[in-house]
Amino acid sequence: MIFSPRHLFRLSGLALCTFIVLISCKSTPESSDKESEGGNEANIVQLDPTDSAYQRQLQNVKDSLGYFIALLKAKNENHFDFFAKAAFTEGDKAEHMWFSADSLVGNKVVGLLDNEPVELKNVIYKDPVKIDLGLIEDWAIYDKDSLVAGNFITYE
Repeated sequence: MIFSPRHLFRLSGLALCTFIVLISCKSTPESSDKESEGGNEANIVQLDPTDSAYQRQLQNVKDSLGYFIALLKAKNENHFDFFAKAAFTEGDKAEHMWFSADSLVGNKVVGLLDNEPVELKNVIYKDPVKIDLGLIEDWAIYDKDSLVAGNFITYE
């Protein structure tokens, strides 16, 4: 999984779910500057997806998804920034990454990838994404740089 510094500034940690979980960091979502060589790999975290605390937080994410959806549907009125995390795969590789959540189309969240993949080559930062609600692993709502709700899964 890969986090942009914008998220790292806001988030106290990271979490992933797969056999081997990848997390890394990119400079800023607003910047097209690439991370210095080796920068992403320095922030990779491996996590046990069977960890009971992690599993409880995944359930909290699923249980509160309705709140996220309601506020996302009212995005024009509330002017919050919405993000969601999901697994992106290529062959047997998976990276759990954040993306901006810009709208809902049916049961899918539509937005732009907000992380720079470490190993995946089939997606890049700012690629358009459309993710089924059932595949959302975490969500976060911000008012400028302040967390309003979500960001359930954090690890130091």
